[in-house]
Amino acid sequence: MWFLIKGSFWFSLVLITLPFLDTGSQEALDKAPPLEVGQSVAAAVAAFEDIKQICVRNPDVCETGSETFAALGIRAKEGARIAYQFLDDKFAGDDAEIVTGSLQDVN
Repeated sequence: MWFLIKGSFWFSLVLITLPFLDTGSQEALDKAPPLEVGQSVAAAVAAFEDIKQICVRNPDVCETGSETFAALGIRAKEGARIAYQFLDDKFAGDDAEIVTGSLQDVN
């Protein structure tokens, strides 16, 4: 579950920074509403505080949410296992053909 949260954060950060690297995006950025960092941080903190209190107000939501994230985590692990197996089948060669670096005994 924590992997999904961190992954979403970093993916969002990449999506936010990509327009700064593309010179053609400057027109679209100029037409966009201005970004007030202070107000955005205050809104994020308020939203986080509200989310923390949701378990107090409605414990069923937290229980269902934790079960959902646990199920998603299991599915993600299984998906990773399937992807690993698929890639291993496609790219794994015959081990007998592999020559490793070894030294011959000169005695």
